[in-house]
Amino acid sequence: MGSEQPERVARRQLEDVILPFWLGNGIDTEHGGFFTCFDNRGRRLLSTNKFTWSQGRFVWLLARAARLADRGLLSLGGLGGDSGTLIRHAERGASFLLDHAVGPDGRCAYVLDQRGGAALDEQGRPLPAERSIFADAFVAMGLAELTRYTGSPAHLPTIDVIVQRIADDVAAGDPPTPPYPLPPGCSGFGARMIVLNARLDQARAHEAASPDRTNPHADELRAARRAMLAHREDGGLFTEAFVADPGMRDTILARHRTPGHALEGIWMALEAGESLGETGDHGDLLAGVSALCAAGWDDEHGGLFRYVGVSGRRAGGPYEDLVRRTWSTKLWWVHTEAAYTTRLAAERYGDREAARWFDRIWAYTLGTFPGGADGEEWIQIRDRAGAPLDEVVALPVKDPYHISRNLMQIVELRSQGGRP
Repeated sequence: MGSEQPERVARRQLEDVILPFWLGNGIDTEHGGFFTCFDNRGRRLLSTNKFTWSQGRFVWLLARAARLADRGLLSLGGLGGDSGTLIRHAERGASFLLDHAVGPDGRCAYVLDQRGGAALDEQGRPLPAERSIFADAFVAMGLAELTRYTGSPAHLPTIDVIVQRIADDVAAGDPPTPPYPLPPGCSGFGARMIVLNARLDQARAHEAASPDRTNPHADELRAARRAMLAHREDGGLFTEAFVADPGMRDTILARHRTPGHALEGIWMALEAGESLGETGDHGDLLAGVSALCAAGWDDEHGGLFRYVGVSGRRAGGPYEDLVRRTWSTKLWWVHTEAAYTTRLAAERYGDREAARWFDRIWAYTLGTFPGGADGEEWIQIRDRAGAPLDEVVALPVKDPYHISRNLMQIVELRSQGGRP
């Protein structure tokens, strides 16, 4: 890698590693939708079930890649297609979701079988009917990115219904957040961040479909940004879970922090502030970037911990079990999100300390996660020392979303003069 410009490295990873794997293995040309239930090494398709979460993200990926290709920022020639091919796959994926997953009230199915029916487990039994606001949000965000490409307003009513549904659920408290629900009475940072992300993509979809109109959901975007930033603490860290019960303040649930989540949320807050023309708090947000990197960095092995501050009384539950079990793992999304946030802070806002953190995180990311001899594409789940972990994190999928999103954001950043 040496001194090669990061956007060139990111583009090469997309063209030579990420997109070839997913375009070659992930498209269901028979029934629509996408295959994502590969093992961590990308060598075996474990199931043809289709988790709505990843289906929406795949639509987003295809539409964004097509947009970059049209601008000359990605080359698809070696992949046997062009931007039109990607958009046809994206539109078939969108139709699969609209036909089988999206309900009239904005609630979406959690998982489907290959044809779009009820998914079955390995013994042929129906999987439990669940709902997750994250799955809902990614459906809306996939449709929104497709709308940005086509400029057609056809999907705007569906996007608006889904996004308002999840925003209402989060505002009401205790929204459904499988696969790791929080205990009752806890307000999760992740839920508020996904509302902000969905509102931001919603705003961009409306702008693309109606470029002469102001964002009709600007107030909702502003409120979502404010709600997410309510988790920010003095010193730049973010509380991952607000707990209503004062008796739980000494628990792992209340004390732990997730630096990767917070860094991801910062770039969303910065870009939403730009969209709204409200940048007065950007200095404070940028000051928190390096603080979060320092809080999460593993001085012994390098890379960013998944969780920090994992101490205190045990309260129990699947989410706490996840924190205790996986705090030291090195995950793909933590590092690519941190890479984009630090690069954004450096390029767009001239933050020199963030630039130094980007160099460190970028070198670790490119030296750790690409599969090489160990597997196809990137091996997304690693132990503390960087060795592959063949286990499930969150959903039983190998999801290209964070890698592709952040690499494409890095590719775009300098082409726009640093503007997000």
